[in-house]
Amino acid sequence: MKITKSSWKSWAAIVAGFVAVTLGGFRNTAWSEDQPPPQTLEQRVNSLERKLEVANEEATTKAKDTASLKAFAADGFQIQSADKNYVLKLRLLIQADSRQFIDDTAGNLTNAFLIRRARPILEGTVYDYTTFLITPDLASNGKTTLYDAYFDVAPWSFAKVRFGKFKPPIGLEHLQSDPYLTFAERAFPSDLVPSRDTGVQLFGDFFNGTLGYAAAFTNGVGDNNVNTTATAPVTSDTDNNDGKEGTGRIVLKPFKNSDVGTLQNLGFGVGASYAKQSGVNPTYVTPGQVAIFTPTAAAIPDGAHIRIAPEANWYYHSLGVLGEWVQSEQVWRVGTVRSNIVNQAWQGAASYVLTGEEASYSGVKPRKPFDPKNGTWGAFEVAARYQQLYLDPDNFTNGVTTAATAIQRATAYGIGLNWYLNTNVRLATNFDQTTFDKGAAVGDRPDEKVVITRAQLLF
Repeated sequence: MKITKSSWKSWAAIVAGFVAVTLGGFRNTAWSEDQPPPQTLEQRVNSLERKLEVANEEATTKAKDTASLKAFAADGFQIQSADKNYVLKLRLLIQADSRQFIDDTAGNLTNAFLIRRARPILEGTVYDYTTFLITPDLASNGKTTLYDAYFDVAPWSFAKVRFGKFKPPIGLEHLQSDPYLTFAERAFPSDLVPSRDTGVQLFGDFFNGTLGYAAAFTNGVGDNNVNTTATAPVTSDTDNNDGKEGTGRIVLKPFKNSDVGTLQNLGFGVGASYAKQSGVNPTYVTPGQVAIFTPTAAAIPDGAHIRIAPEANWYYHSLGVLGEWVQSEQVWRVGTVRSNIVNQAWQGAASYVLTGEEASYSGVKPRKPFDPKNGTWGAFEVAARYQQLYLDPDNFTNGVTTAATAIQRATAYGIGLNWYLNTNVRLATNFDQTTFDKGAAVGDRPDEKVVITRAQLLF
């Protein structure tokens, strides 16, 4: 194609226009006074920091409205509000037992498998100083029994108040939590103290736990207050008289905060109670949980009831020692005749953890849980105890009971082996032999020899 002079001028104009438009646009976008200049490194860092601050603020705001769910080996399932003002724990205790009586020639004792305790445990915190505990038992002779239902208001360690149903503060082994008992069943001194009662209690401690105290004012219940089949303590939630009971306990641990390691876990205490009531019958049982006292139909507890219970315990490394004595003095009425009946019980017990873990009032925690793949077997503990229950001879001479329906003296020795697979599972075997004075229509009640095995799950 032949380019003429006029067509060349046209193409030159088009090219010049395109260059002018391109350069003008580049100037407007790159160096326009309306656009900010590129950011410096410092400006970019500051911008990123601000974005992180905003993200953290949003996360914190979201966390304040979000509850947490956790599970702990010792504390069960736990739900906690984001601000930690509300905590709810769900725990569980199951004890599956076997009772096998040896040399039961009379055939009066029944070998059996049983669920000794089946307790869902609900506890928690409402703000920092209010806690609560609810413990029903689903294995109380085929019916549900409410054992604990109380809440504590504890603004200070030296002054706490408990409202509801709880263990009155008397009896060393009785106050020990069920999962942590060295033996499957408590000793005779626990027969002479109240199981559970309803009322109010003031308690606390001073000097970082060196001195502790408790004082309760409750409805008042009979000694142990177990049912006649004696497979589990059952307490009444009703009160049938106006008399009330006062109970107090003082505990001293003089070396708790000292450098004397041998005596740091040495404790002494004494508990006492007083009531003036009628119609609150006791029931006393053997290590095999068989009733050994039945009052006559005409006998009624009616008058002052006084208990006193000195105690001592000591734990040093793998060794644990416990001793207590309880006296229960009760006025009984048979017709118009009143008798002041004084019953007594005592025990001495010792345990030793063979695998070297620390012995304590709150159980044994194995250092190496059961894991045969890695060659670890948990913790092993051996134990022995000697105990005696002595019922006042006036029980028989004044018509409160008869030699055929109650013993006068029971003396028992026992040995035990506990295997702690971990903090949640424990297997135990106990043997107790008990001899009796009276308790039969003719002569003495036959000796009781019982082997109790237990598989326990605590979570």
